[in-house]
Amino acid sequence: MKRVVGFLMLLLIMMPLVAYADVIAEPKNDFYEQHQSRIVYLGRSFAANGESGGVSVKKAPNAKSEVAKLLNGEVAYIEYSCLYDGEFWGFTRYGASQITFGDKFDSRYGWVKLDQMLVLYDYVAFEEDHFDELYPYNGDYDAIKETRAAIAWSWPGSDAPLWTIEDLNMENLRVAYAYRDAEDREWGFVTYLYGSRNVWLCLSDPLNRDMPVFNPAPKPYLWESETFHIDIRHYTDEQENDPTIIFIIVLVVALVTATAILIQIAWKPNKVIKER
Repeated sequence: MKRVVGFLMLLLIMMPLVAYADVIAEPKNDFYEQHQSRIVYLGRSFAANGESGGVSVKKAPNAKSEVAKLLNGEVAYIEYSCLYDGEFWGFTRYGASQITFGDKFDSRYGWVKLDQMLVLYDYVAFEEDHFDELYPYNGDYDAIKETRAAIAWSWPGSDAPLWTIEDLNMENLRVAYAYRDAEDREWGFVTYLYGSRNVWLCLSDPLNRDMPVFNPAPKPYLWESETFHIDIRHYTDEQENDPTIIFIIVLVVALVTATAILIQIAWKPNKVIKER
């Protein structure tokens, strides 16, 4: 069951990337271009944790020299992951202060070994921890209709709010799935809204900045690949009639189909993807 939901989470992560590809800059990297079929969108933040006090950034996993180094504790946003020669590598963009060997500003992308990085707790980790508490949202957004604004959170009960999304057009608001906390507050996960990607909104109390912290972020931890296998033959007869199971299976199938279609549209050879 957890593998099924994990796969669903991965697809949900990928959908905003594909559906909104016209606002995401395609990286300039030879290895990325040559191995696109093996590269998976990740979109998570990591902290460097190398044995030698830092993590080497390379132009390609098979490159001998490094172009930069992330010092331990330094946070990097890993856009993609790739399994190469039995090891997982993450694709990131490094800062101007880290450039070496005369590298150009517009090509400051590189690869790091993910076993030398620690993933920071985020919405993906929250969904993995609470997979059996997620459900389809059937409400009518009453509270948000009144405020026409909502505060974005990394996950329900996180340490601090992110920002406020204002002037909401209710036609653009879509909740992928919902969660109810111990105080009976209902939360909704939104994959994209006015430039905000993969955020949670408190549907019951959308503008409360003083929400108590009931799910504080734990320390960064080792990342495990989001590689899952769905086999509905393993479900019991009781599970086959479970509405939640049926909802997940249908949604997975729909997302797989939609993702395949959108990838064919967005990832054509030589397609230019414009940056915002």
